[in-house]
Amino acid sequence: MKKGFIIFMAMLFITTAARAQLAVCYNFNVGIATESDSFVPMLMVGDNSFYEASSNANIGVASTPDVMNNNNIGVLGRTHSNSINAFQMNCGVLGIAEATNNQHGRNYGLCGMINPPAYGSYYGGAGIYATNYDYYYASPTNIQGAYAAYFVGNVASTGNLTVNSMYTTCDSRLSDNIVSLSGTRDSGTSTLENLLGMDVIEYNLKPRLKEVIPEDVSPEKTEELRKELEYLKQEEQKMTARRHFGIDAREVQQVYPDLVLEGEDGCLAVNYLEMVPLVIRSIQELKQELDEVKKAGAEYTE
Repeated sequence: MKKGFIIFMAMLFITTAARAQLAVCYNFNVGIATESDSFVPMLMVGDNSFYEASSNANIGVASTPDVMNNNNIGVLGRTHSNSINAFQMNCGVLGIAEATNNQHGRNYGLCGMINPPAYGSYYGGAGIYATNYDYYYASPTNIQGAYAAYFVGNVASTGNLTVNSMYTTCDSRLSDNIVSLSGTRDSGTSTLENLLGMDVIEYNLKPRLKEVIPEDVSPEKTEELRKELEYLKQEEQKMTARRHFGIDAREVQQVYPDLVLEGEDGCLAVNYLEMVPLVIRSIQELKQELDEVKKAGAEYTE
């Protein structure tokens, strides 16, 4: 034990004196490419000037890299396709919050933050930036403003989405081929007639979870997958037990095909947000008809 300690101290002295890429701190934390001798995170990569010991934060890995290829990347997680087993998971970065207690706490699997600008009032960026294109650092999107999360591409969720408000971009400065939704469409029917022809339905969602466990996995992995499926099944039951209200997407597609999106699985979805202007237009048409009836009645009584 004593001999090992002496060897360890000698290695520590050599790495510190030589200012090598790998350094071990007095508290047994490890640093890579750092000149600090008192870094607090378990693993420090680069300079730790941003870290404030007074924040009382426990950091596993902290990274502040130098400029490389005109990009600053703290932690890069990359995964390639796996053709061996289709049931294996491929994750670029996996964040798990575990060992939580019964108290309400701040537990995050993945947390992204963006700091305000040091000078001036304008800054752009996002705490989490996600895209389905392959230019995540070669040619990223120039974000106008600051967001907690910014997505480039389609976003899918199998659970509930709760928001305080939701907006759809509809600015004439960003639009083209603008026409007023007035009169009848090519079908010869009005907006009101189109909406009156749609059946409002009440329904339950069908379970879509595929309970399949590969046969070529170990018993331990089988039990782990079984527990995961059981949890997912309980979450799905909460969703399928609720009653939903809507309009059959196939009926909407016949009249307003641009309001219907076909997913990768072939299932159809309705853009209910953009159906609101249609409802407004139908109310305007109904009001116009009522005004004409009132006018005709007034002329008749005279």
